[in-house]
Amino acid sequence: MPTVRDDFTEKRGYWGWRVDGNAGFELEGSVLRMWMGPTEALYYSNAEIADGEFEELKWVSGIVRVKARLLGHHYGSAGFGFWNHSMRVDESFPAWFIYLRAYGSYPFRGLFMQLGNVFYPVKLESSITTYKIALTLLPFAAPVRIASSKPAKQDLKLEEWNTYEVRWSGRKASFLINGEHLAQLETSIKEPKACRVDAWIDNAVFEPRRGDAGKVFRHVTQENRRRSYLEIDWVEVEGERIR
Repeated sequence: MPTVRDDFTEKRGYWGWRVDGNAGFELEGSVLRMWMGPTEALYYSNAEIADGEFEELKWVSGIVRVKARLLGHHYGSAGFGFWNHSMRVDESFPAWFIYLRAYGSYPFRGLFMQLGNVFYPVKLESSITTYKIALTLLPFAAPVRIASSKPAKQDLKLEEWNTYEVRWSGRKASFLINGEHLAQLETSIKEPKACRVDAWIDNAVFEPRRGDAGKVFRHVTQENRRRSYLEIDWVEVEGERIR
């Protein structure tokens, strides 16, 4: 199977390098430092790398491994894995690790494994009771399925270097951290034709809104007073490419 590995000794043309608002990239000591912030609440800020756009999605199944750490207690999202580059509620197909945090009663606060519309917490930053109540009360939780209310690895230190792995095929994916298998998820969302590898840090969480004419997950942007970082030591991808 073809393999791609990037140790970030230089800025390679393999990736698309996207920046929105107050965000950016630094390469230092063979580490990619993706930063975001400070951010205004009404405007989107994002640093993101991906290996495909709409008509150029590369992977139909595969494994992605990322050695990464998250620095700074930021509001928004960050993560890495496979994604089919769609924000439609009925078509968006991520197979990734995603960190989420927002103001107010947004239920997803912590690190999650996500496959399609299925979430499984790795580490929660709010209490499990609060998490369960919020999921019951919030109207936008309806299209989301929660595989477990118990975190798979609550003692995980996000600010330390960890190796994350996603093994995706069809409607199923397995998730590992530091070689430890945490979960295998399956979703009812239809299997995508192809996905890209994606890693990002931004100031937004996402919610589907009832009656939305676009039927999409909307950006809910957050204020950040300080800069936060997603640092990546290396990325490795192997799998089946689209023909």
